[in-house]
Amino acid sequence: MENEDKDRRPDDEAANGQQPPRPDGFDVEQEWAEKLGMDFDARRAATPPPVPGEGQACPPPVTPQAARDSSKMYVMPPGEELPERTPQPPMPPTYMVWAILSMLCCCFPAGIVATIYAASVSSRYFARDFEGARRASRNAEIWIIVSIVAGIVSNALYVPLTLLMP
Repeated sequence: MENEDKDRRPDDEAANGQQPPRPDGFDVEQEWAEKLGMDFDARRAATPPPVPGEGQACPPPVTPQAARDSSKMYVMPPGEELPERTPQPPMPPTYMVWAILSMLCCCFPAGIVATIYAASVSSRYFARDFEGARRASRNAEIWIIVSIVAGIVSNALYVPLTLLMP
């Protein structure tokens, strides 16, 4: 059966009721149009882009030096202007190292809160929420101080209480 398919010629297909491949290269498009119940007009179909080597030369590759030396620059169309960029404030400190140290060495629950606020500083800043980044940085700083104070107070109370217990 397969050998018979290989030996067929386009005029055999036309005799069997099958259409030969279209000479304009739109045979696949024609087949899909028939399956979808649509009309297909090869004259309205877009022509494929030219292939380099068929009468056209390939452009030379662009090197970084050629790109810098190029005088071709993008020119804005008349009437359009670039949007004004507001100056971006510097990123507030994240205090991430201090938050992790306060979590491990002082008071664990307050240190976790400080670490969460410290981690949210950079994500809020890069989301252009500058005020939120500033607040998160300030909250991280506050919770670091709370963690250190709670650690000092708990250790200051723990040592005398262990000496009093028999």
